[in-house]
Amino acid sequence: MAELEGVFTSEAVEAVTAVLQALALPLRLRIVLDILDREATAADLADRLDVGYGTLAQHLRHLRLAGLVQRRRAGNHVRYVAAPSTAVLVRAILAEVAPEARSGAHISGARPRH
Repeated sequence: MAELEGVFTSEAVEAVTAVLQALALPLRLRIVLDILDREATAADLADRLDVGYGTLAQHLRHLRLAGLVQRRRAGNHVRYVAAPSTAVLVRAILAEVAPEARSGAHISGARPRH
């Protein structure tokens, strides 16, 4: 690992840290998983993820500031979607950490019901 220390600037390390911190919370990862391939409004996400709007808005803000989520205005609504690089990153991580995601199993952002 010592050979990598001089390869990355402190700015690059800080950028990577921000992305990892943004994805470290389960709700934020569930948000990203939910919008990997489809846009959604905050109301859609709040309903699908069974979370309050205020809580969701805070997490969406963190994801946007980290560059993981993009938004666009559609009439009176704001729609969210995972940034293209986010989709690549999350799919690569899931393929390594959760091999069942690789086998074609549907990845859902919804919380499992127990």
